[in-house]
Amino acid sequence: MASVDAEFKLKALDKFIERTAGILRLRPTFVRRFYMDGGRLGIGRKPGETFQSDSKLWIPERWIASTVEATNPHPIKGEGLSYLAIRNVDLTLRDALQLRGDVLLGEERNRAHESDFRVLVKILDPYEPIVFHFHANDDAVSNHPKYFPEHRFGKDEAYYFLEAPKGDVPYTHVGLYPGVTMKELKDAITKGRDYALELSPYIYQRYGEGFFVPGGLPHRPGTALTLEIQQPSDVYTLLETHSGGRRMSPKQIHPGFPDLETALQFIDMETAQDPDLLDKYRLVPTPVEGGKQRGGEEMWIVPPSLTQKFSGKRLLVWRRYESIEDAPYALLVWRGRGKLNGQSLRAGSEFFVSYIAATQPHVFENTGNDVLEVFKLFPAKVP
Repeated sequence: MASVDAEFKLKALDKFIERTAGILRLRPTFVRRFYMDGGRLGIGRKPGETFQSDSKLWIPERWIASTVEATNPHPIKGEGLSYLAIRNVDLTLRDALQLRGDVLLGEERNRAHESDFRVLVKILDPYEPIVFHFHANDDAVSNHPKYFPEHRFGKDEAYYFLEAPKGDVPYTHVGLYPGVTMKELKDAITKGRDYALELSPYIYQRYGEGFFVPGGLPHRPGTALTLEIQQPSDVYTLLETHSGGRRMSPKQIHPGFPDLETALQFIDMETAQDPDLLDKYRLVPTPVEGGKQRGGEEMWIVPPSLTQKFSGKRLLVWRRYESIEDAPYALLVWRGRGKLNGQSLRAGSEFFVSYIAATQPHVFENTGNDVLEVFKLFPAKVP
């Protein structure tokens, strides 16, 4: 930011922090992708209506409290970044953390994580299953930077299946059957999607449950509306050659790699063929210790015991619920109406709850006739 612009934005940010006591409302951020949307994000009246003729992409994802830029063909600068809801000021959350990281992240986290909010949260709205693919893990990105330019992390991710129409194919393929060889996988990809999927087991996308997908694991998400919590990264390699009936370019299939065979070396074949994989990584909400009050209840949807890279809670508020956390978090209101320390909440609202707010008692109030349901998504632990 130029010096004059930076000074203006710093003053606007300081006023916003003071006025909201560190509970920062964000504008919705929608992101283009190569797969068709299901029309459930509120930006189209029917599936596929978000199609962009210039890029031949749809808009099937909403990114929550994002400091990550999307990787897409026909790139748009800053696509994927979340903006603070400050009137007449365009300030990204990423820039706000650079300007006031000690306040927003806490001094220890700000130093350790270099002014970054190390989690990426998305809502996925696929009309048809997302193509079979995998994400490199941290070791691959760290040890092979030439294949992952401008990426700092691999991508572990977790799903939570939201209560909304599930679409036609609510099944997620995860991993590979024991005994599948790399040659068999490559040959199947060459022959076509249906051949590759025959090599992979699957789960049913049950409401209120989820699944953990470590980096290096082939998977194909189904059509259920899905809350995804992941590392702040957009690395991927596709294991199909077509999407939506259209052939994809090599750049779309294996960005950063000269060919698919080079990319395939980063699949974690051992984990992918674990015979207990589907049971081991299934996620069912578990009670948060001390998380039940007369006015509401918290459950872990991604417990910190699973991974140190991110975690998440679901909070149901019937009347009034007092919360206190040890870290800043992204907040998404899924249903109901209410207030948070006096700020209005309604379905679809999105906030960055900063360190100064999260670590002090803050009160959720239900002001509607239905339960108030929110999700609290947390970044990586500080080492």
